[in-house]
Amino acid sequence: MKHLLYLSVIIIALGCNGKRESTAQNSDSTANAQSTEMTAEMPVFDKDSLQVADAELLAKSIYDTVSNLPQTDSKADTMTRDDVKLMYFKDQSGEYYLYVVENRGPMYGVSVGWCDVFIFKKLEGRWKLNDFRLQAGGGGMYGNPGSFEKLEQIGEENKAIVLSGGQSHMGNNYNLTMIELANGKLGKTFGFPTLSDYGEGAGDDYKLTVCDENRYSFRKVPGRKNYELILERFNCLDEKSIKVDSVVIPYQNGYKIPKRFAFGE
Repeated sequence: MKHLLYLSVIIIALGCNGKRESTAQNSDSTANAQSTEMTAEMPVFDKDSLQVADAELLAKSIYDTVSNLPQTDSKADTMTRDDVKLMYFKDQSGEYYLYVVENRGPMYGVSVGWCDVFIFKKLEGRWKLNDFRLQAGGGGMYGNPGSFEKLEQIGEENKAIVLSGGQSHMGNNYNLTMIELANGKLGKTFGFPTLSDYGEGAGDDYKLTVCDENRYSFRKVPGRKNYELILERFNCLDEKSIKVDSVVIPYQNGYKIPKRFAFGE
């Protein structure tokens, strides 16, 4: 009996370890998807420019490896990819297309959404997938996937993909995610809130009690390839916003955002 008891304990322990490993492996779907070996041959396009339909085909082999589980108890409540942005750009390393896909959940409850990012590069006259990141940024409640805002120049040789996200629920909470982009490859991610407000009362008696806002800009630095990030924090309770804080953040293997610019800190 003792031997059987010991054997049962070992089996249970191994099962628990397996569950922990499974949880850890699934905690970062981006890393999992990007490390997956693609058995199907990626399509390439021999043409001057890409259309959305072309981008969909170039991204299909990635999405074929990604499960789409229901977000609620209803099997119908799976994520949808119903909005995309396709943008051409060129830099010192070549010609590219940025493809941003909005993943939208059910439009009720605390369902989630996010943006995926793909980079296509033109090599020897042919377009092919160069890099990608799933669940790259954006997101919010009520199925809000966020959206692509723009490409921001943050250095002599690098840009940032700017994604917005957030929600309106008992107030507004919005943020930006920025993904470094250099030589057609996605790099570090950084971000910060842009607006947080809420109030009390209703109708004509409604009054804001909290309103914080962050504004940003990038500034060239003589003799350096990477720009400085300037963050300014405002109190926006009154009609005219009042600046209450600011900081200049140098590029040091990325941008480190001070905690005092995270609303609620």
